[in-house]
Amino acid sequence: MLSYQEALSLIACEAKLQSTHTIDFRQSCGHIAAEDIGSPICIPPFGNSAMDGFALSSAWTHHATQERPLIFQVGDCLAAGDVASGYADGMAIEIMTGAKMPPHCDAVVPIEQVECVTGPNGETIEIRLLRTLAPRENVRLRGEDFTVGQSLIKKGTRLHAGHIAAMAATGVRQISVRHMPSVDVITTGKELSDKYHAPLADGEIYDSNTPYLISHLQSAGIEVVHLNNIGDSPALFFEALNGLTRASIVISSGAVSKGRWDFIPEILKKQGARIIFHGVAIKPGKPILFAVLPDGRYYFGLPGNPVAVAVGLRFFVQPLIRHLLGMPEEKLHGHKLAQSFEKKGGLRHFLKAHLQSDDQGLTCVRILHGQESFKISPLLEMNCWAIVGEETNTLLANDSVRTASLELFPAF
Repeated sequence: MLSYQEALSLIACEAKLQSTHTIDFRQSCGHIAAEDIGSPICIPPFGNSAMDGFALSSAWTHHATQERPLIFQVGDCLAAGDVASGYADGMAIEIMTGAKMPPHCDAVVPIEQVECVTGPNGETIEIRLLRTLAPRENVRLRGEDFTVGQSLIKKGTRLHAGHIAAMAATGVRQISVRHMPSVDVITTGKELSDKYHAPLADGEIYDSNTPYLISHLQSAGIEVVHLNNIGDSPALFFEALNGLTRASIVISSGAVSKGRWDFIPEILKKQGARIIFHGVAIKPGKPILFAVLPDGRYYFGLPGNPVAVAVGLRFFVQPLIRHLLGMPEEKLHGHKLAQSFEKKGGLRHFLKAHLQSDDQGLTCVRILHGQESFKISPLLEMNCWAIVGEETNTLLANDSVRTASLELFPAF
């Protein structure tokens, strides 16, 4: 059977980059950058004070002590946004946080560290300095945050508020981003009810797959269209498939295994779809199907159990979306296992798990009870996925296990 890594390679081969468009930087949060962005200016653009205090040349302050303070007359008073209009050697300049440093000054002494003499109107006219100042003390240097050409954003990055702040600070007004793919969702299974306001009929269960898929995709900024449940009807599936919107990706849940009512693979073939793979050596979700429709749209047929749907979305649909958006391959993290774990067979397991701290305060991962693919209750406790590879059947406590975020686009 196809391995998970082989399946990912096939997905990558089929993925074609989404087109781009340019937007105002203020509307770019959550989008994926389609270009590298470097800083066009230095930030700060000029040396400025990090304190409310008095600007001086550090060279003038040698030998100042509490026993022998140095006395400086105070000239100008600069608020942030002001520029010194005149300056005399040997004079201190009262300066506020963020104000541009006056010429020949390279240090700032905080106001609380000097003794002030005030004039008749309450203004400071003289200070007594009680210590020596070091060059660049309490001064923010030009380019200390960003230099010209310094990388702000790499293409393939999902933009967050920090990127917005960096673009704003450096005067970057626009950025090219990828169009987000959209998704059509088809639900199969006549036992599923979406009439959540009504009691279940005999033999029915409420549909949890569709709300899960829609909410997870929408939280990642992806537009979703849901076509109504087609039950177990091949004719309705045929109609749905031909009546879909122009979404980039189609996802169905159920009807892809080998049972009597698992009709999706055959109809896809009759419609001229290319079946890229059907069945991967994973648990849960082994019967997963990936195809390309005749018009180039991508199709995922996910098995119908709720956790198989969750695994299919997170570990198959998500990698495709990352490729479409030009994002780098996701990096998984390793954590020590809190307890031993046994599995059978050569399947890769995606396990409901919980990251927590051990007795020494170190992060470890606990594999939760209730790994059956129909059990939704562990989703309420899990905060990560634990991944055990095909080649490993036995893990002991403190062995390393890879984990993946619950998010479609994890930040780290």
